[in-house]
Amino acid sequence: MAVPFEGAYSVLPVAVQNAAISAYGWWLDRKRYSGRFSEYVQFLEESQWWSGERLWEWQNTRLREIVKHAIAHVPLYRERYGALGITADDLRSQEDLQFLPVLTRQDVIERAADLISVTTDKASLTMGHTSGTTGSPLQVYYDASTTQMTYAMLDRQYRWASARFGHRGDRVAVLRGNVIVPLSQKSAPFWRYNRYHNQLLLSAFHLSDTTIPAYIEEMRRFNPAIVDGYPSTLYVLARYLLQNGLVFPVRAVISASETLYEFQREAIESAFSCKVFDYLAAAERVIFSTECDRHEGHHIALEYGITEFADKENKPVTAGSEGLMLCTSLHNMAMPLIRYATSDVSSLLENPCSCGRALPLMSDVTTKAEDIISLSDGRLISPSVLTHPFKPMHSVSESQIVQNTQDSIEIRIVPREGYSTADTEHLLSEFSKRLGKNVSVSVKLVEKIERTASGKFKWVVSNVKNSIRMPNS
Repeated sequence: MAVPFEGAYSVLPVAVQNAAISAYGWWLDRKRYSGRFSEYVQFLEESQWWSGERLWEWQNTRLREIVKHAIAHVPLYRERYGALGITADDLRSQEDLQFLPVLTRQDVIERAADLISVTTDKASLTMGHTSGTTGSPLQVYYDASTTQMTYAMLDRQYRWASARFGHRGDRVAVLRGNVIVPLSQKSAPFWRYNRYHNQLLLSAFHLSDTTIPAYIEEMRRFNPAIVDGYPSTLYVLARYLLQNGLVFPVRAVISASETLYEFQREAIESAFSCKVFDYLAAAERVIFSTECDRHEGHHIALEYGITEFADKENKPVTAGSEGLMLCTSLHNMAMPLIRYATSDVSSLLENPCSCGRALPLMSDVTTKAEDIISLSDGRLISPSVLTHPFKPMHSVSESQIVQNTQDSIEIRIVPREGYSTADTEHLLSEFSKRLGKNVSVSVKLVEKIERTASGKFKWVVSNVKNSIRMPNS
């Protein structure tokens, strides 16, 4: 539910903002829950119990269709596969994927137009942005079918958590990255309502020990069945509850968009007296993995895409071994991503889930460990909400956020060709909206961003001590 606090919305009375958000939710439903959505919901209800063999064959059939379509109608694949002498007949099953070239993030950034099918009306597509763990933004396009399958997947995740999603669903308290309340606001309400979706939208930018009591009071009044948010933001709220001897029972907590650490899971489950159901849904729409009620790992939705775990040579690694995730969409005919190299590392688990589903399990993604930004006014900012300013930018190769004092942030940018002062002004403005005018934000252009001793990239580096620093991050 992305409603930015800007433009006409920002000057409306709170009651009118609530109405605007609810109306926007109704408008979004026309895209998300129309068309083939109901068909996909029924399909996913049945396919979760298919045998491994049936799922494998279904994937192979879809993969052949995707590759055939890509070679015939997508310029980049026609060019690249043609140069290598690869035809649609060469790919019989997903075992043959390892012989296809990898599609890199840089390919998507530089050749986005050549990845769109010539048979697609671009005006009919939905554009999505992702900044990823490298802070290098890209844009992707989805057709209507992909959007509807994505929300059918989210619907199944909610059902696995014994919850109902969307219009006429359960009451949900949401703690994500939308700027829905002015940063300058010092007193409640720090929330808005999407009444169409039964959602209480809570600002992630105003959380502090002094404001959280108001959040909890409003949540008690709203009485949600489900709490949905970023792990680090949910942890801030859970930590406060536990430190004050409080419990806020709900049916389930849904988390996504960051690595969920075990210490966070334990605190959240204790504070909300329920289980956390974590899921991974890439903005590129190539993978969806979800937790069932056994919580033995993340089930890879084979109906959504194909996920390979590969070594440095892009060859398969054995189950239990960590590898770079190479993902292939099985639905997005408009902009098919085949063997797309994500920036995430994980592994296929060797043992099946005790729930009986043949959907394989993967371990947690290990490349999203960041620090929480701790500000002098007591607010604690999740790194995930700071990705939003980068998403529409195409002149940034890499970025990194460094906090050296509680009231100063440095944004390090490795610029691409075309980066201008307008881009710097955009970042300064958007960060000011999220962090407030009392936080000094600067932009520094650099040739490269240093990796850690282990070679890992860390997008947010906070050198400010706070009591909820993530262990070993």
